[in-house]
Amino acid sequence: MTKRAINLRGLQTRVAFIVLAISLLFAIGTTLTQMYINYQRALTTTTQLVESRSQNSARVISHALWIVDLELVRRRVKGLAMTPTVCRVDVTGFDGTTVTEVNHTSRHCDANHQALLSVQGNNIGTLNIVLDHSEVKREALSSIVPIAAVHFTETLMISLLILWVLNRLCSRPLKQLATTLDYYQADRISQSSVPIQLIQRNDEIGKVSRSINSLQSRIKDDLLQKRITERELRQHQTLLEEQVEQRTKALNWQSNASSLLADISIQFLRADSQHITEDVELIFPQMASLLGVEAIGWYAFDSNRAERRCYWPEEADFAPKTVDLSDMHMIKRWLADTDTLVVPHVGQLGDDAMNERSWLRQRHILSFAAFPLTDGRKSFGMITVANRQLPFIWDNNKTLLLKRFATAISEVMIRERNHFAMEQLQEELIAANEKLKVQAETDDLTRLSTRRPFKRELKSHIRHGIENDLPVAVMMIDVDHFKAYNDEYGHLKGDDVLTKIARVLLKQPQAFQGSVARFGGEEFAITLSTHYASQLHALADAIHDDIAALGLTHAKNPDGKTITVSIGGIILQPTDETTDSYLLEMADQRLYQAKEEGRNRINILDRHHQK
Repeated sequence: MTKRAINLRGLQTRVAFIVLAISLLFAIGTTLTQMYINYQRALTTTTQLVESRSQNSARVISHALWIVDLELVRRRVKGLAMTPTVCRVDVTGFDGTTVTEVNHTSRHCDANHQALLSVQGNNIGTLNIVLDHSEVKREALSSIVPIAAVHFTETLMISLLILWVLNRLCSRPLKQLATTLDYYQADRISQSSVPIQLIQRNDEIGKVSRSINSLQSRIKDDLLQKRITERELRQHQTLLEEQVEQRTKALNWQSNASSLLADISIQFLRADSQHITEDVELIFPQMASLLGVEAIGWYAFDSNRAERRCYWPEEADFAPKTVDLSDMHMIKRWLADTDTLVVPHVGQLGDDAMNERSWLRQRHILSFAAFPLTDGRKSFGMITVANRQLPFIWDNNKTLLLKRFATAISEVMIRERNHFAMEQLQEELIAANEKLKVQAETDDLTRLSTRRPFKRELKSHIRHGIENDLPVAVMMIDVDHFKAYNDEYGHLKGDDVLTKIARVLLKQPQAFQGSVARFGGEEFAITLSTHYASQLHALADAIHDDIAALGLTHAKNPDGKTITVSIGGIILQPTDETTDSYLLEMADQRLYQAKEEGRNRINILDRHHQK
């Protein structure tokens, strides 16, 4: 730990300033309080003295005024005016007599004392004494000066004593503790920096000393742990460098494998089944080098035999052209599962693969792996790799590489076979498209037609009506207050209501060769064959009654407590200017009028007699 300058002078100065300031404020407060008490006491004494003298003088002045002895009145008034705290004395008789005496030594008159003059129960005048309290204040102030001096002296002595005690009890131990901390070095594990006498104290400094000692112990422990951690990190760094090196090699291998697979994919995309063997023979040396194997081959299955298509190296005498798989039950199970087969060492084969183990040992094959060529259902060939000198060093990356290679070869072999099935697939695709078209034009919920086929049917009716001079009819149906129904019962219940209404709409128009469609949300549309267009009124009444007969509860319907519908429609004689959009708009306007008129009603415009 580096040396730090811990300066306590600022703290001592602040403490001294605070103590002196508090002591000074206390002394000033005490002095002012004492001065106020002396002033009030002197003021009370003076007032009582004036009241006593005024009462005595009032009797004499009253008698003098009664006998009209003005000289006696003036003497008494003058005697009162000579009192130090009296500023002026006024005697006023009710007969108009006035005597005033002023004390010229007084300068501040700030209080009045008035008495009534009476003789034998008769009021004959008033005695008014104006007082000067500034004299009282001067006397109170002069008496407080010695007291203030005593208070300030006591305050100074007490402050010095407090500072001395504070220095002995706090400042000096803190300086000692600060000096100790300045020279503390955490790397000296055996060092004990806090003096024992400070630790053994039972006051706050002792608590701080013990906390610092404990903190230093933790710092030492942390330092030891840090050194241990640094040593472990160096070890981990070495391991990490080894792992990075291994990972780099693995990434380089994966990069080479990905590049090879990309080249194979491009080559196989351009190839056909007639030249696939030559293409695979060119790829085998690179694949064997990347996998680190001694031999690699391609076999095709024919019943219970495996026919060799190509092999690397070509001079390998341990790879027969035909392998009989009749007694190799493990191979058959593997082919049935269309999974990979990896045998790092032939000795690992169990008793259920005795024939396979014997066949491999006869050819001195130490390690063996096979990857099926499959169309997803069954295997029609396999890619094999083998080692005779050393066991496999195998991992999942090599397995994945060979799987993708086998898949690429399988795709080429499947491509030709799929070509013959293309025509049949196209026919099936046409049928599927027709089916999808029907599904696209059918509402998923109600199974009714959607807007597009309905408009095609309506256009057909318009053309037929023009050609045969027959009317065209369109009707729009809307469920009343359906949003309130969904809010009250939920959308699933709302879908159930729409399904039940759709069944009614499908049933009724059948007698009139009509078409029904869901136009969106709770709105439906119906158009009738031109031969039955004039029957739109009857159809609307039947639909309205059948839906009412369902009795579907709708507590939020202000027009009733069941589900109701509003119906609008139009019947007219079409012309060359008549369009499907015009008919739908007119029917929608009638539906809007039915809703405006109060809902749960039918509004159909019949204009088929108008040309």
